[in-house]
Amino acid sequence: MARFRALLGVLLLLAILAWVGKPTMPVIGTASAQSPNRSSLPLLTGIVKDADSKPMEGVAVSAREQSRTFTVSVFTNQAGEYSFPALADGQYRLWAQAVSFDTARAQVAFTSGKGVQQDFKLKPLKDFHHQLSATEWTDSLPDSTPADRRMQQLVHNNCSSCHIAGFILSKRFDANGWAMMINYMLEREMRPEAANYKLIQSYKEDIAGYLAKVRGSQADVMKWKPQPRLKGEATQVVVTEFDLPRGDMPHSVHDGSDWSGGIPSKYEGEAAHDSTMDKDGNVFFTDNSTPNRTIGKLDPKTGKVTGYMLADKEGYAVRTHGSVTDQKGIIWVTNGTDGTMMSFDPRTEKFKNYPKPASLTRGIGPTLTVDSKGMLWSTQSNGVFKLNPETGEYTEYKSFSKGGGPYGIAVDAEDNIWFAQITTDRVGYVNSRTGEVGEVVLPAWTGEVSAKDREIGERTGAITNAAPLTQKGPRRMGADRRGGAVWVAEYWTGQLAKIDIHTKKVTEYAVPSRYSHPYAVVVDKNHMVWVSLMNSDRILRFNPFTELFTEFPLATLGSEARFIDIDDTPDRPAVWLPYSRTNKLGRVEFR
Repeated sequence: MARFRALLGVLLLLAILAWVGKPTMPVIGTASAQSPNRSSLPLLTGIVKDADSKPMEGVAVSAREQSRTFTVSVFTNQAGEYSFPALADGQYRLWAQAVSFDTARAQVAFTSGKGVQQDFKLKPLKDFHHQLSATEWTDSLPDSTPADRRMQQLVHNNCSSCHIAGFILSKRFDANGWAMMINYMLEREMRPEAANYKLIQSYKEDIAGYLAKVRGSQADVMKWKPQPRLKGEATQVVVTEFDLPRGDMPHSVHDGSDWSGGIPSKYEGEAAHDSTMDKDGNVFFTDNSTPNRTIGKLDPKTGKVTGYMLADKEGYAVRTHGSVTDQKGIIWVTNGTDGTMMSFDPRTEKFKNYPKPASLTRGIGPTLTVDSKGMLWSTQSNGVFKLNPETGEYTEYKSFSKGGGPYGIAVDAEDNIWFAQITTDRVGYVNSRTGEVGEVVLPAWTGEVSAKDREIGERTGAITNAAPLTQKGPRRMGADRRGGAVWVAEYWTGQLAKIDIHTKKVTEYAVPSRYSHPYAVVVDKNHMVWVSLMNSDRILRFNPFTELFTEFPLATLGSEARFIDIDDTPDRPAVWLPYSRTNKLGRVEFR
């Protein structure tokens, strides 16, 4: 018995030492990078219950201090409990929300050293369709017959890429009204000889008639299908969403923070597209919309945003899209105005453009990456370009397939370059040592497609933002820089593809939500694969060892995240996402 008591005492001492040694979470929004003593800081906790006083799991609880430019959100556990990390002193607005429930609100004041408990009770809503994500809107379309499923897929493939599906489906028009909108796009946005014009023209009457049937002024055929609230590990996240004001117009009042307002318009919220972190922890983002900002910098410690402008010939900001940080800490972006690659030095705050020779007429594509030797690689309409930053020399590598629409790009563990060809369902590669160019053909889509739709697809082809029903749409890629695989998001069919860099074997995994539009992929230092979901206001983690997906929530409705990046510096990597629709930059941290 004495030996047992002694052993128990040792175990207890070890447990106490382990607990004392646990790191504390830094103050959200303070300038200090050190973890302060939590006992000197206020903590915000509470319980969320429904109208019957039952605890609710997976409810988003958000806090915003009135003088700051970011919002922090956490999610309730199985017991309905939520707990914020340490927050700075101030006056806070709080709100708790879940789909099909009315938003509950409160205001609290924090003073150092005094914890605050704020409980919420959520009342059910009879009409909650405005709270639905774009994925849920598409899921709610009729799908009980082959004809219904065909139209559901046609809308998904042709009406949900320039903008997310939920924004369009939340509107109501008759057949003439929907036809006018389609005609406007055909006449204003497309060339008659282009694939998208021919494709939309082939389906114009079908789509206009269908949308009038499901979203006409008196239509009542939608069967609302909210996704289940997330549980367990998925709720153990802290989501910080930073405002990215455009500068040319006021920051939108409706920015998706309050789900009851529906999916916001993109007119005021479009700016950031890609992002990359510098060596000091600042996050730089590209801007392809704002007339007086070429790139922006976010300081995550304060929320401060600084804009940098490089003027074009007409005095407007040069547009940028892709971004990456090289080994020296230089920020590289694609120059969408001149069709070149461009660098930005965070220390000198100077841009440097790298013009192409006249013989290379093709413009730089949307995305770029950097290999281990510091060479820059970018997609272009017929393959990829390599840029040597020391000499300014460009080298072109042409893809096997013409018109493949090279889009996403990645560099693998052996410095080979991979590029997704979204319109031909192929993935090209360049052996960086030999210059050999090859490609991997993705397996043909075996879903429900009629002979008529196959014929239309063969006749019209596809583009980046519209596709026949046969198309998979490999969009953006990520490579495991410590492993033997590259990963690509299959945008139209809702799949994640793994390609073995040695055997070229393709393995495909269906993502949890068919209509979530998996867009971009990144792989962290632990080999975990992360996917942005343009339609879903969620992100995906795929574990390649267990082959299981886990979804994690964002706190903004209509985020439209088209890019995803990883901060590998913490023990548990953090995820960064620019919100293309709502002028925000989101950070997801894992508890």
